[in-house]
Amino acid sequence: MIDRKCQTKKAALTLIVGVVFFLVSCQQRVIVQEPPTPIPVQEVAPEEPPLERPLLEEPPLEVPPSLEQPPLLTEPPLLEQPPLEQAAPETEIIAPELFEMAEKDFHAGEYDNALEKYKLFLELNPLSEESRTALYQVARIYYHHYRYDEALATLGRIIHEYPDHPGLSRIGYDMAMTYYRMGDYSQSNKKAMDWLMTYPNDPLRGEVLFLVGRNHNALGDIPQAFFWWLTASQENDIGYGIPDRRDDIHERITGLIQRATIKELEYMTIWDTGSVYLPEIYHRIASLYLENRELEKARKAAMDLVRSSPEQYWVSIGRQFLERIETEFSARPKTIGCLLPLSGPFAIYGQEALNGIQLGMGLFHESGNGNGFELIIKDTKGNVDDAIAGVEALANEDHVLAIIGPLASKTAAAAAKKAQELGVPIITLTQKDGITDEGYMVFRNFLTPMKEINRLVNQAVYEMDMKRFAILYPDNPYGQYMMNLFWDKIDTLQGSVTAVESYQPDQTDFADEIKKMVGLYYPRPESIIEKLKALKALEPKEEDSGDATSEKKDEKSEEEKLAEEPIIDFDAVFIPDNSQRVALIAPQFPFYGVFNISFLGTSLWQSNELINNAGEYVQGAVFPSGFFPESPVKDVREFVESYRLNFESEPGILAANGYDTIRFIKSLLEKRAIYHRRDFQMGLYQHASFQGVTGGISFDPHGEVEKEPIMLTVSGKTIRITQ
Repeated sequence: MIDRKCQTKKAALTLIVGVVFFLVSCQQRVIVQEPPTPIPVQEVAPEEPPLERPLLEEPPLEVPPSLEQPPLLTEPPLLEQPPLEQAAPETEIIAPELFEMAEKDFHAGEYDNALEKYKLFLELNPLSEESRTALYQVARIYYHHYRYDEALATLGRIIHEYPDHPGLSRIGYDMAMTYYRMGDYSQSNKKAMDWLMTYPNDPLRGEVLFLVGRNHNALGDIPQAFFWWLTASQENDIGYGIPDRRDDIHERITGLIQRATIKELEYMTIWDTGSVYLPEIYHRIASLYLENRELEKARKAAMDLVRSSPEQYWVSIGRQFLERIETEFSARPKTIGCLLPLSGPFAIYGQEALNGIQLGMGLFHESGNGNGFELIIKDTKGNVDDAIAGVEALANEDHVLAIIGPLASKTAAAAAKKAQELGVPIITLTQKDGITDEGYMVFRNFLTPMKEINRLVNQAVYEMDMKRFAILYPDNPYGQYMMNLFWDKIDTLQGSVTAVESYQPDQTDFADEIKKMVGLYYPRPESIIEKLKALKALEPKEEDSGDATSEKKDEKSEEEKLAEEPIIDFDAVFIPDNSQRVALIAPQFPFYGVFNISFLGTSLWQSNELINNAGEYVQGAVFPSGFFPESPVKDVREFVESYRLNFESEPGILAANGYDTIRFIKSLLEKRAIYHRRDFQMGLYQHASFQGVTGGISFDPHGEVEKEPIMLTVSGKTIRITQ
């Protein structure tokens, strides 16, 4: 009698074989192809792009050739089992076909189907020739689906069941990499270090060294990451068909050097015994010490840089550092350079600024010595090359502590760039946009167009309750720039621009532009006239005279009036031009029936010529200014009187800014013991609460002066500060 237990087992096996036969008969023929690139796995490591490919993207175990056909491991002794051997021939026939089907699904990218077939194959053939490959493919599929725990378990099973197989180094690397993907960097590092001890000469050594570096980087240990990546870059064989990592490692090491602190960089110099990265490390150390104003340490790092490489490039860089540091040491306290156009087309402006600077130095006081301060003046001649040469001479020959100037946009930009390069603080007196972007040594003490417009529009909208604006601007770079700034600010404050017209800079007749602004330039359509009549009808009517003829005549004249009446849909007109041009424009508005509107302008309006030539037409006009000589403030009055006395002329904005700039510097140097340029630069950021004739002065983190324009208005025959 057949045992019931044996019958049950035989029935189960028969059922499995039947299922396999069904799958074989239904299997469609599939073209074998490489699996598509799977979705990259998101790395947990900070600042680490996932450059390693997931296991599914690694070369399959068929590579190298030695692993193409894993040798059949010695099978364990057979255990006594019920007589089921008669089913073995069916299993042996089905197993190769099942494995082949799984492989086809895998290479076609149908990983879920492949996984089920691999599992079934392993149940039928736990120790066949293809079993180890099937296990590895299962691990790869788990990895691809982020099922890392199951991937690790499967890889561990391969190590346990095939302990003598020559491909185990690959399995060990995959386990370390899987821990890395899980974010368990410590365990990944432990596995990788064990690997290096077990397989010291394996072709995958370079990849494992690279992984160790990544683990240390993810753990925040920059010096260790540097050491292991440097070691990996020096490996001769990266191995196993994986692309050479050297370019990748180079980018990562360069990034480490830029991120590292001085202490971390100094550790890196201990481990680097002469690689191509050593000069770059010393260069970074010298730069950081210089930024921190630790000049002696910066000098030592610069000397190490020169000694670290025979390459002329690094030798030259090191010497430049040493020269800059020596210049820092040699800077003369209380010696200020002045860079202005004292000849050429801008000489009149340069002389005005210099007058203010000399007055602020105290050169016209009874002592006449400037209180121990020295001013060294260089003429730019309004030329870029002369401006650059002036900065070099002031910094390297005269050893000034800082520089004031220049004025014009082109010379200021060139001088600022050179000053930043040489490490000398420079306070420019220019409106050039973005001048302080040249670097941390560049400052500006001058009101920018942006600040003027912001203050003007804020006052018009919030204090004067204006909502609708027209813009009449000269068609030149200044006019276009100011028009755009004004319009953008109006949009920001939810106002509206209802009319915009431009004119030629040399134009004197503005009839067409004004007519276009108020709808009189083009013939007015009947529909518009009807609408105007309807609006007119809503207004209070005058008493009827009873004369029909007169009524008909009045009706006709009313239509004519409506056709010629200006449509004024704005509260104010913004004109960004000088006072002479505004004096020509303003009187033409009432000529075309445009009354009861306000005019808004820029600091170019500040001139008595505007009052003398068009005062009655610009009453109530508002515009910003950086300096108001008629101010009742005591310091302003004293400055104006002293300027008139010494120079027999009226001070303008350039004189006032020069005066305030040098006085601000004197105030800083009197309150702080400053001997080096970097200390001076930091002092500029920190020195506040200085009140000058142009307003309170301090510098923001970008080097821009923090002060607001003065708002002026035309009142009667004078210009005064708005209330």
